[in-house]
Amino acid sequence: MVKDAAQMSYERPAEDELYIPYRQYIFGVFMSTLVVRTSGDPMTIAPALRKAIWGVDPDQPITRIESLNDMIADNIWRPRLSAWVLTVLGGLALVLTSAGVYSVVSFTATLRAREVGIRVALGATPRDVVAEMLRGTMLPLMCGLLLSIMGSLLLSRLLASLLYEITNTDPAAYGIAVLVLLSTGLLASIRPAWRAAARDPLQALRMD
Repeated sequence: MVKDAAQMSYERPAEDELYIPYRQYIFGVFMSTLVVRTSGDPMTIAPALRKAIWGVDPDQPITRIESLNDMIADNIWRPRLSAWVLTVLGGLALVLTSAGVYSVVSFTATLRAREVGIRVALGATPRDVVAEMLRGTMLPLMCGLLLSIMGSLLLSRLLASLLYEITNTDPAAYGIAVLVLLSTGLLASIRPAWRAAARDPLQALRMD
C-alpha cells in the first residue's frame, strides 16, 4: 500500500493504482522503471546501479538514469516558464503602479501648500500638518488597495491552472504587493508634507 501519486501528468489528480509484478504485465519487461532511494546525490550511484543490474542480467538494457528532481523539472517547464513571464510582468506592473502612486500623492501634497500655510498661520504644528496630509493621502490609497485585492481575488482564478504548489490566493504575494504600495504612498506623502509644514506660512499664503 502506497500513497496516491500523479502518474501521467501533474495537472491530473492522483488516481488509484494497482501495482503488479512486471512479468505479469505484457509491457513490463521492456518498459519497467526501477526507483532507488539514496542519501546523497543520486547520480553518483549510477555506475554502481548499472553494475548491480548487469550482475543479475547482463543483457538488460538501461536506457536512462535520472533523478526525481530532473523528471519533475522536465514535466513542469511550461507552467514554470509561464509563471516566470507573469512574475516579470507583475513586477513591472508593480513598479509602474508605485511610480504612479508616488507622482499622484506628491503632486496632491504640493497642491495643498496654501492650505498648509493657512493651518500653520492659525497655530498648527508641523506634526499636525504632516498627520493631516498623511491621513488625506493614505486613506484613499488603502481604499483603492482593498478594492484591488477584491478584484484580484476574483480574476486570479483564471491563472489557477498555471500555478504549481502554490495557490492563487497566496497571502505572501498579496502581502508584499500591499506593503510595497503602502510604503510608496507613505514615502511619497511624507517628504512634501514635511517640506510644506516647515515652509514659511507667509510664502505659502502668497502662492496662487
